[in-house]
Amino acid sequence: MRRNLEDDLARTFRAAGMAAPDSGPGFSAALAARRRRRARTRMAGMAGAFAAVVAVAAGVAVFSPPVTRQPDLAQPLDPAPLPTGSLPTVDLSATKPYRDLWPDAHVELPLRLPDGRRYSVKAALGGDAYLVVPWDERRNFLPVVLNARTGAARELGTVPTSGYTAYDQVKLTEHYIVWVVAAQEEDNAKYQEVWSAPRDGGAAVRRARFGPDAMTVSVAEVGGVFYASTEPSTGGGAVYRIPDGGEPQQVAGSDGYVLRDGPWAVRRPVRSAQVKPSDAAAAPVEALQFWNVATGERRTPRTLDGVTMIDCNPRVCVGRAAGSLVSYGIDGSRPLRTTGDAVDPADMDTCDSCPRGITVFYDSFGRFIQLQLKSGVYLWDRKTNTVGTQQSGSSGDGDVIDVGQPGGKQHLLLLGRIR
Repeated sequence: MRRNLEDDLARTFRAAGMAAPDSGPGFSAALAARRRRRARTRMAGMAGAFAAVVAVAAGVAVFSPPVTRQPDLAQPLDPAPLPTGSLPTVDLSATKPYRDLWPDAHVELPLRLPDGRRYSVKAALGGDAYLVVPWDERRNFLPVVLNARTGAARELGTVPTSGYTAYDQVKLTEHYIVWVVAAQEEDNAKYQEVWSAPRDGGAAVRRARFGPDAMTVSVAEVGGVFYASTEPSTGGGAVYRIPDGGEPQQVAGSDGYVLRDGPWAVRRPVRSAQVKPSDAAAAPVEALQFWNVATGERRTPRTLDGVTMIDCNPRVCVGRAAGSLVSYGIDGSRPLRTTGDAVDPADMDTCDSCPRGITVFYDSFGRFIQLQLKSGVYLWDRKTNTVGTQQSGSSGDGDVIDVGQPGGKQHLLLLGRIR
């Protein structure tokens, strides 16, 4: 879920920079745009205000992570044949509201914390516990754990530095709650610190500090091991492994990569392999590829014959074909098609292969795709080939969707409860 326009715009601009030429998980109409593409692939918070932080101090050791052999989808793949007319379809014009379609996944939370602050929900922790970020009109605050039944809010830590300016990248990982602190020293040097606290309770720990050059830091955790990527505003960047109690170590071969979906990294800049009709004479650009920095696995999205790719994450892709949308596994498996809302192939944005009015968001496991179209916001369940629609609230990558605040309550759709 996303808190407001400022958060969403920051995420939009950060990811758009990743997707656009030579540069680099949809909302309700009231909330406008957010991070454009995620593979691009992800983020949150006031990234534009925080863009601060650094490559690690000189003399870092190079770390080469152990590689667990997994199915490698990085090899070039020819377009797979696509019988568009015979694909399973779902009608966007006949959708029901989220709450009517998935009543067991709908929850209501108090509009404010016990101290009166508004908040946005980042993740469901199980039972009555939720990871939330308090906010006012000026800034976000340190994330807290809210017990929806008792109303109690457990602070995760205290402001770690006198130069604190804001929090960013609040997320739930495999074992931890993770956030990034943006800070500025008296000499105007800017830093970002990676902090974590155990999901089930425990003291917050500072994992790493990056600075003083302006950059964005993204974080992932796999099996208790933390990774962070640095994304300088001037270009480049790298991925680092963060050992317990030690200095970050650059992952071998990670120059130019940034984390975009958990441990999955993409090379920066990422440009679509699709070329606009107006740029047909342009030279081919590098195809999108995902690299898991924890396991070494690489995945290259497979295109389908007759489908123009719009967006992919490491598990699933969305494309356009014959005036409709098609979703399919990153390896081309199980393609599904929409009807009831024509997609104009000539209506192109300034981002390569991004049709204007189409924004794509994902859940954590590749089952759900959230689509921001001209006609509205839709949630596509690929498991059942069912689509619901949203009337208010905001959209975004993740497993918790904000569906508005009618009646003085926060209304959420928890994707993990949909069977």
